[in-house]
Amino acid sequence: MAALSDLMKLRPMDMEHLPDAVSETPPPRLVRDLSREDSRELLAVSWVKAQPALTAFLVASMPQFSDAEDLLQEVAAEVARRFDDYDQSRPFLPWALWVAKIKIANFYRARERSPVKFIGDSIDALAEACDRVQVTLSEEKWALENCLSGLTARSRQMLQLRYFEDLSPQEMSGKLDMTAGAIRIALLRIRSALIACVRSTLAGAPTSHG
Repeated sequence: MAALSDLMKLRPMDMEHLPDAVSETPPPRLVRDLSREDSRELLAVSWVKAQPALTAFLVASMPQFSDAEDLLQEVAAEVARRFDDYDQSRPFLPWALWVAKIKIANFYRARERSPVKFIGDSIDALAEACDRVQVTLSEEKWALENCLSGLTARSRQMLQLRYFEDLSPQEMSGKLDMTAGAIRIALLRIRSALIACVRSTLAGAPTSHG
């Protein structure tokens, strides 16, 4: 197993499959070439999408949840500081996970008496798992949005009232002119239809939708 110091030798490309030697590598599209406004917008959007996976990665790697929270803030600051050098043609999450791995290595190096829980191949495997989970969540979100767009206006209204406005079936009955029992049955049918639609959509969607 690799020593803890080996983590510092990792580069963003370690998180991705390298191209074949005969393939031509496209020139990097560095963020520094964007306008300041476009750069800030890209960072905000990329961070929001990546944060759940980064949080899970840090929570699994840290001895306490509070340590993970503190480290997440450090990762956010470091990502912002390095963002001009980010190649926007590459996926953001593996790059952000690389930054998080450096922070984790620094955390344990500063606490030499603490046991190192994840080093070498173990921390790489965990990062790759977080990356795969994030891709799956993005696919499911896209499929759900696609299926929601196919619902009737009445069905979307019911979902809005129940899950976004947090109304009970009894509270919804006055707005929809339906009994609470009928609303429960309708919501059950809508949920079942959405589950079937999402599964069918994912089965027929071989590519990612971020």
